[in-house]
Amino acid sequence: MATTGTKLPGLKPIPAKVDKELAGSLKAMQEALAIRLGQLGDPLDRAITLRELIDSGLAKKLADNPFDPNAGLGPIDFGPPDDGPGDLSTPPAPVSLTATGIFTQVILDWNGTSASAPYGNHAYTEIWRSRDNNLAGATLRATTTAFIYTDEVGYNETYYYWVRYVSTSDVQGPFNNTNGAEATTLQDIAAVMTELSETLADLPGYNLLATSTTAATIIKSSSEPSTRGNGDALQPNDIWFDTDDGQIYTRNTANNAWVAGRDATLVNLFGATSFTGSTLTAAMATAQSDIVTVTNAQSATASSVTGLTSTVNGHTSSISTLNTTTASHTGDLNAMYVLQVTTETNGSVSSAGMVIGSNASSGSGAQSYVQFRADKFAIWNGSSGTAPFIVSGGTVFIDSARIQDGAITNARIANLAVEEGKIANLAVTNGKIGNLAVTNAKIQNLAVDNAKIADATIQDAKIANLNATKITAGFLSADRIDANTITADKINVTDLTLEFTAATVSGATLGGFASNTPRLKQVAAIGTEPGVYHIMCRVFGSTGQVKTLSIVAGDGTFGAGSSFELRNDFSYSDGTAPTIPTADQGYAQYHSGQSQYWSAINRFDSTNEMVQKDFLVRKVSSTSRTLRLYILAQGDGGTRYLSSVQYGVYRFSEI
Repeated sequence: MATTGTKLPGLKPIPAKVDKELAGSLKAMQEALAIRLGQLGDPLDRAITLRELIDSGLAKKLADNPFDPNAGLGPIDFGPPDDGPGDLSTPPAPVSLTATGIFTQVILDWNGTSASAPYGNHAYTEIWRSRDNNLAGATLRATTTAFIYTDEVGYNETYYYWVRYVSTSDVQGPFNNTNGAEATTLQDIAAVMTELSETLADLPGYNLLATSTTAATIIKSSSEPSTRGNGDALQPNDIWFDTDDGQIYTRNTANNAWVAGRDATLVNLFGATSFTGSTLTAAMATAQSDIVTVTNAQSATASSVTGLTSTVNGHTSSISTLNTTTASHTGDLNAMYVLQVTTETNGSVSSAGMVIGSNASSGSGAQSYVQFRADKFAIWNGSSGTAPFIVSGGTVFIDSARIQDGAITNARIANLAVEEGKIANLAVTNGKIGNLAVTNAKIQNLAVDNAKIADATIQDAKIANLNATKITAGFLSADRIDANTITADKINVTDLTLEFTAATVSGATLGGFASNTPRLKQVAAIGTEPGVYHIMCRVFGSTGQVKTLSIVAGDGTFGAGSSFELRNDFSYSDGTAPTIPTADQGYAQYHSGQSQYWSAINRFDSTNEMVQKDFLVRKVSSTSRTLRLYILAQGDGGTRYLSSVQYGVYRFSEI
């Protein structure tokens, strides 16, 4: 309830015999005072007193000496009254923290609190992390007011995470758990493929595949051949089997000479008659004949090369099986080709195999197949030496894949670009999407439960059937919004805080006032946003006399010269008819007139000479103009200085 204030004196009528110009000025002053007192005009233009601010709870009570010049604006605290230290209860622990690694990011998600631990004074959540599952070694990563957070960590990184709440009274709660939530981001697929390609390039046989334009050919001849058996030109790595002595030669990489095989064991093996009394040449010829010949509808032929072994410098390599089989059953032709290579080095055995086959009599119809057994399998680009398709350790790496009608389980997709995407009947459960950018999205009949959105920008949102029970208590109550407005009786002024700006400008900074020459001095730039500004200004005198002082506020341009709307090099004669131009925008919007008319102080010649003025200014101009606060005054007997000027500002935006 408002308390009784100082009784305002009545305004006497203007004498009939007063000078006409003076009468006009007195009438204007009388009308301005009546408007500020709320006796005339729109009530919204009435001035607000400090007593009303205190009674409303927007300011604290005055000190015993409210006009102490050394107290600054201290006696008046334009904030809500102190309500004690606030709620000092310890926040509960967060629950159900999950950490999910996706490419280079970790998405953290947690629930508010358990049902048995209500928590209404939440300020923010601290996020801690460590490379080890050790809370003592964790460091504070970030804070957030949301219940979801995305941490950028890079490829192939593992971290452990913890979260805890901090209340509005700066009380820290316990961590969610002693054990951290672990998350590992994916490997950099491009880097892994590059590394695997380099590893494959070091394997035996790569150079042969990379440098040969055609496959190597075995040439049987008793003399040095100059062409292949079919008349084609010789190629590097071609093999010549000398039928005279069983010696094997290979064509050098320069393709200009034959190089004799230097492994005596290999020579003896190839030349021996261990293949059923025939040479290797005869065995291969027999196998070729068996492959292409089917004697009758119920017969089967088979040829094989087994036990082919070479030893070089103590390393054993063998082709243990090279089988071809053909069979005919009631007109169906079945064939299978098997190649298995086994190596042994110092007791360590490794084998790789390939099966090529076709089956015309399968129960599901004709089939053909190629199967491999190997630790690594790659198809690479011979010109670049890189592999666009690699199988290693059970994982498939594909570069620039094109998939049509694919079904993918547990997909993780980075930099997804969808053109004219159409998704019907999309159901997402526990979806986590980091850094999602959606343009021109159209969503119909969207139902979202327990949504968590951090840093969202939504324009022209339309929400129908808002259920008050779906809004957390303490943040927003749906029954407090009515027809796009909030009525005054719905605002709890106890917790209402208005933005307030205050500062002190020294007399030296303000500058000296020349003798008997009224000059305009800028105190401060107040703001650029449109709205109503409530400005409080206190002026303190000094040892020299500064006289005929007035307070000015306006958004006009300011400087020296006639091109400026408000000038610092112009002598404004500020008598009963001020010469400072005023306008709705540009020039000045407020001019107090000389202080002797509203404070009974004309000459400021000591620090005890202090005036205080609060007023309202409406800025209607755009942000391209700046509202400034000025002092207009002149010195007496020389250049004189004020001690200081203090000001404070509230801004009220217009709807």
